[in-house]
Amino acid sequence: MLEVLTNPGNFFEKKLKEEIDLKPPYAIISALSLLTVITAFILMEEMMNILFNGMPRNAQQTIIALGLVAIMLTVAIGWVAISSMFYILSLLFSGKGDFKRILEFVAYGFLPLILSSSINLVLMICMSLFVDFSTSDLQSIEAVMLSNPYVIASNIISIILSLWSANIWVFAMIHSRNLSVKNALITVGVPIIIYLIYMLNSLYQVLSLP
Repeated sequence: MLEVLTNPGNFFEKKLKEEIDLKPPYAIISALSLLTVITAFILMEEMMNILFNGMPRNAQQTIIALGLVAIMLTVAIGWVAISSMFYILSLLFSGKGDFKRILEFVAYGFLPLILSSSINLVLMICMSLFVDFSTSDLQSIEAVMLSNPYVIASNIISIILSLWSANIWVFAMIHSRNLSVKNALITVGVPIIIYLIYMLNSLYQVLSLP
């Protein structure tokens, strides 16, 4: 599986000769979901203790549990949504291939995001240990978090590793939809550029805060 990180073209070329196997993709998405949920739990625990201090503990735990389930589902939905987006865009270039194959190949592109989530988890733990959230004002908490160097570092890492994912997805589309390099770059590049513009704009606004 490590080959997909260093030589995705060769990896997908060999996978294309095999039967579609969604077990590794399920494992990748599950691992990413778990890391995302743990990171979210750390942040939600901090927020709940501050904003809902008077609320019964059982009610807090219920809200956290529902939030975590929603986050876990978001990762899986994101996998299907990205695969569907690539599938639809590839139709513009007469792409041919099974949607299940796209799901399989696109999932491997989430491997760099597992690394990103692991690093972000460490950064969020550091933030929870060293940052004082001794305020009950939601806007103040949001401002402290957005301008925090751990959060800024997390955003930068996410942007960089998203480009790594995009590189894997280009080769995934070349082989799963029989696209040329140019058409695969366009198929993957359109949504990725939109995402990067959003992330870079958010980062710029944070760095511009007084």
